[in-house]
Amino acid sequence: MKHNYILLLLLFFSSSIYSQNIPVLTPIQLKQDIDSLVKYLDETHINPYYRYPKQLFQQDVIALKKRITKDLNILDFYVRIQPLLGKLEDGHTDLYAPEDSYNILDLFRLPYHFKLNVTAPFITCEKPFRGFNAEIPAGAEIITINAIPAKQIVDDIVALNTGESRSFRAEYGAQKFNFYLGVLYKMNGNYTIRYKHNNQLQTIFIQGARSKQITDKFNESADTTSSADATPLPCDSYYLQIIDSIAIIDFKSFSWNCFKRFSDSAFTVIKKAGIKDLVLNLIDNGGGDSDVGDAFFQYILDKPFTQYDKVVEKNSRLLKARLNKHLLSRKADASDSALLAKPNGSIDTVHYSTIAIEDNPLRFKGSVYLLINGQTYSSAADFAQCFKHYKRGLIIGEETGGLIKSYGDIVSTQLPNSKLRLIISSKLYYNIGATDEDWKGVVPDITATKDKALSVALKTIRDNRKVAR
Repeated sequence: MKHNYILLLLLFFSSSIYSQNIPVLTPIQLKQDIDSLVKYLDETHINPYYRYPKQLFQQDVIALKKRITKDLNILDFYVRIQPLLGKLEDGHTDLYAPEDSYNILDLFRLPYHFKLNVTAPFITCEKPFRGFNAEIPAGAEIITINAIPAKQIVDDIVALNTGESRSFRAEYGAQKFNFYLGVLYKMNGNYTIRYKHNNQLQTIFIQGARSKQITDKFNESADTTSSADATPLPCDSYYLQIIDSIAIIDFKSFSWNCFKRFSDSAFTVIKKAGIKDLVLNLIDNGGGDSDVGDAFFQYILDKPFTQYDKVVEKNSRLLKARLNKHLLSRKADASDSALLAKPNGSIDTVHYSTIAIEDNPLRFKGSVYLLINGQTYSSAADFAQCFKHYKRGLIIGEETGGLIKSYGDIVSTQLPNSKLRLIISSKLYYNIGATDEDWKGVVPDITATKDKALSVALKTIRDNRKVAR
């Protein structure tokens, strides 16, 4: 009884902490936000109910509004409204998690990285945060956290993420694991972990760490060494290393930030070194600007190409608002004026032309290997499909989370009272080679988990070299 009494006290104080300094809204305001979300969705998205029937969605909306009978802060409101969008299974239609509001509380965090999966083992410990002792061994299967089963935790986190597959949503949710432990279960600083390792069940109590502790430990233990066979180039989104005369380019995102400088530098190094094998690593690349992909293909393709076959787009008030915002810094051209003149709700189909190959003395003509996984998404998945369609090389890893026929080109707005940021897909993209039935990702030529994909690529290259001798 004493243990239960202490636990109730902890939950009480934790709950009261979560209610401090966070905006609170009345039921009327909350229901207005729900109605606004539905309105924005119907006005802007081509077909938000392509996987989840509209009738069921409307029933869910009615049921949610009935359950809202008291004031809620925006964290608790987010937990209730976000599953509506999760059911639509469109990764580009989403409410941004209110992490800024959560971080204001400066709560404790469980200082470990975890992998989430929709099948057993549901939660696996990867490693502690940098500078913290590994009290839970790497690879341990988490059975419960504060008596909550791992499967329930993963299911709850999946419900609070959007995306075309449950596995993608679980992996993506792992990036905000502590946020979800906080908003879902009000965990704050005291974690009783039951885990299994080497077929042995263990229970351990872990005291959480505040953000400042994590930052300080991170700085104290920062790794300043570099590999002797690596050739780092000064760019946040891209990195080149050379192993055994094999060039490996890691893409963290499709960003224009120093892209041209990096690409020219990297392919200059590759050309001078006489490298014949190149690995492009898109594992965990969530995408970015697809024009970056077009620019990169100029370094590895030698014939005209396009990443997209066609795009179906819906004209809407929010799409025009986005354009008008951009026009504050430039003059409208003919296409801008044409879009602004189109009736809201009208739909257009645009077919893409191929992109001409430019003169490029740094063009790579050797063998290329592409690494992908379930977190290869959006523009990164589009790149992978183009790579596959034009048969540029071997693809290794897992099926991409991003589909080859998918919704995208987000427009954004805010819910009027909670100010939660809402993004909505405005277009339906058909990647090159995609058909009406292709609601699927890019399938690799060789299957490998994300932690093994690079090793498989390197072994494949070395085996091919032996055969060629």
